[in-house]
Amino acid sequence: ESYSTYLKSEKKKKDQKDILYLDYSCKKIYKQYVVVELDYKRINEDETKTKATKSIMTYDCKTNQLLTLKDCLHGKYGDLLNTLGVSEYDKESTSIKVDQDSFTYFTDQKLKNKITINYKENKDYIKLANKNIPSNAPLDVKAPKLMKVDPKKKMVAITLDDGPHKTLTERAMNAFEKYNGRGTFFELGQNMNLYPDIVKSVYERGHEIASHTYQHAQLTKLDATALDEEIKKTQEACFKACGTEPTLIRPPYGAKNDTVKSTFYSYGLSMILWDGDTEDWRYSKVTNGAQIVCDNIIRDAKAKTGDGNIVLIHDIHENSVAGLEMALDQLSKEGYQFVTVSDLLKYKGHSEYK
Repeated sequence: ESYSTYLKSEKKKKDQKDILYLDYSCKKIYKQYVVVELDYKRINEDETKTKATKSIMTYDCKTNQLLTLKDCLHGKYGDLLNTLGVSEYDKESTSIKVDQDSFTYFTDQKLKNKITINYKENKDYIKLANKNIPSNAPLDVKAPKLMKVDPKKKMVAITLDDGPHKTLTERAMNAFEKYNGRGTFFELGQNMNLYPDIVKSVYERGHEIASHTYQHAQLTKLDATALDEEIKKTQEACFKACGTEPTLIRPPYGAKNDTVKSTFYSYGLSMILWDGDTEDWRYSKVTNGAQIVCDNIIRDAKAKTGDGNIVLIHDIHENSVAGLEMALDQLSKEGYQFVTVSDLLKYKGHSEYK
């Protein structure tokens, strides 16, 4: 669109005898990143420069996308940028120049101001996944197989807490995928460290990994250091397993206060509670528990307007996953699609969670 606008504005100037100079350079770094620098000048008939713009960007051949700042850094990287004198930054900015030992982030549109971040010195913040770049990022992670959401169809986001579990998480994923759906797994950091391969599988198969803290502590009872650790260790465990971090968090027991919320915010995490709590844990040892969980999932999916609900179960109880399998079968016949929380927020909005 901007290109066609540009062409129109050029056509209006057809009587001018302007000259356009477009200079560019391309450089490949570590056979993965292509750095493109564009230099554009317009000289008018009086030989005075009327316009000059520069742009710099880096294309990642592995993901087939332009790198943004948030593709280069992870963790609480706002702190790192602050120590380098940058208080305001745009995590979606593509003004990135990757080099062999460092990358440069241009902090303004005109590329006048920049900061350079050395890989080795800031290894714990570096997100770039390449064997030549010091980072904690795993190298063999495949791009996620995301579902195609139909915005016109009814949606429910079924969320599964307290995993990953050594067998049940896999079974839950299979259940969602049978109906081309996906789930959101609010996982505990300590379990992510136990089962990193399952975390990686959840991510690669296009389900959403979210944080449920490290060891299920009641966050409102913790001091600042312990609270920070509960979140930080979970983000790190997830990153080491699949090269990306949760953007959503659910506090254990739904316990929250202003301190908890501001700590979430400092990690770029959005808090997600639920519309329907199936209380599935109550039925984990009951003979007909799976049927009760199934009925509760269906009830909560249909609550209020019957569309756009977030439903809570746990993927650590066999009855819960068996109940999920039955509920998905029933709900899919009634025209529901099973989406991640992020997709639900994107298509349905959910003011109290934002």
